[in-house]
Amino acid sequence: MKEESKTRRELFFNDSETNIIKKFETYEKSLLWKKAENYQKNLLCIQDIADRLLGYMKGHQTSFRPKITDENGKFSQEKLSGFVEGLLSRWAAKQREGTFTDPSTEESMAEPYIRVRQELYGSYLYVVMRCSLCKGDYALVTGREMEVRTDFAFLLEQAKRLWQNWCVMEKPEGGKRNELFWGYDDQFGLHLYRVLSCPEAGYNNGLDLVGRLPVDRPAFLTDEGNVKRNRFKSIYLNRRPWSLAKKAEEAAQPEEDIAGDSCEGEDGYDTEDSYDGEDGYDTEDSYDEEDDYDIEDDYDIEYAYDEEDDYRDDMYEYRDDAWYEAEAREVQKQVDIEYLALSFESSGEYVRHCRRFVELFQQAGQDVLRGFCEDLEEIVALYLAEQDIPPVMDTDKALDVYSGIYDGPYRQAERYSRGIGWKNL
Repeated sequence: MKEESKTRRELFFNDSETNIIKKFETYEKSLLWKKAENYQKNLLCIQDIADRLLGYMKGHQTSFRPKITDENGKFSQEKLSGFVEGLLSRWAAKQREGTFTDPSTEESMAEPYIRVRQELYGSYLYVVMRCSLCKGDYALVTGREMEVRTDFAFLLEQAKRLWQNWCVMEKPEGGKRNELFWGYDDQFGLHLYRVLSCPEAGYNNGLDLVGRLPVDRPAFLTDEGNVKRNRFKSIYLNRRPWSLAKKAEEAAQPEEDIAGDSCEGEDGYDTEDSYDGEDGYDTEDSYDEEDDYDIEDDYDIEYAYDEEDDYRDDMYEYRDDAWYEAEAREVQKQVDIEYLALSFESSGEYVRHCRRFVELFQQAGQDVLRGFCEDLEEIVALYLAEQDIPPVMDTDKALDVYSGIYDGPYRQAERYSRGIGWKNL
């Protein structure tokens, strides 16, 4: 039982969004599922090239770095704050333009729409742009590689990633709250919060509570966000989440067994045999009663200790190179994180924006979050259009691209579709 419990714990802690999806490829899928999956895979290939085409025509590859750095290329808090404020004021003016005035307040009827969104968007733009200047820090803090860029395309890509992870959770005490299914600490832009929020308390003081992420508590997930319950079949590898498995086991057990033998954590995950040692997990000194010494055996205790010492010496020699290399890497990582925390300029302002974004995100209405990516796209487009940057601003260039698409890929797709139509008659 202990080995099974350890295996399940290791599986859970090793699971991540990436390797969960990879493991799911081994699941035995139906023919319809395989066809739908193949359709989606091929569609995404075409969607990707179409998105990149539109991205170039919209000017999204333009870098915002010069707008948030000084003449020496170093971060400028004043320029970043001013640039974000300019983006938002331009967008707000566009919303107000042409709208009616509310007689009771004598302000534009678009004002309520602007108020509930402007600060949320501003905090997000600030943290992503600020962190985009820190090359390699995402991998250092999260352990996950990412190509960090300082163009508008990257900013919009991260907004889409956040939006796709949006879910709505029921609170145990009542009410609902927006969350990110995989948590905030790995979301680009918010990832440095854990090392900057409270250095004196350590460098892992994140926004997420361990064991309290939406992925840990699927029973509280609603179908109102982008991550819905019908995605559980892929997220949990066709195995029931432990928090739901607990309920099934309790329902199947007699009442007295539940009272006497159940040992589950508050978050719903099976923690059987998790608290044998002083640190809350199995320790080397833990052993079952049946594995205790048999007093009837003629066992040389002195010889046993010598054998154990030899074993430890062998382990010490065996672990020497690999263990010390791992230790050196961990020490270097801690040094790099400490340097990051000390050298990060305007960390207090960054932390404030992170906290404010999470607060506003959790409380935002569904209409606000459903338009999150669309509004950010408009914010970027208004700035680029004002600067005459996008190639699509030039009618001749736009028609050249249009003609190339119409005479090439469009005609080809039309022929494919017509041929399949004749074949199915």
